[in-house]
Amino acid sequence: MPRAILISLILPALLCAAFGQGKPYPKPQTPSATGQPAPNFSLKDQNGATFTLADQRGKWVLLYFYRGYW
Repeated sequence: MPRAILISLILPALLCAAFGQGKPYPKPQTPSATGQPAPNFSLKDQNGATFTLADQRGKWVLLYFYRGYW
């Protein structure tokens, strides 16, 4: 009995992984900017100081975009 339950749970997952949705990804509406420098921007941080991307040239920068639901 447990083997039948295990097969009934695993088999659909394997089939979905093997065949996917069957739809190709849509083409991007804008050309890719891979390998190009990021456009400059300025924003205020939580302390009110201005952050400018151009001032960070040569440093590692991690941009985190969060879509809030409030």
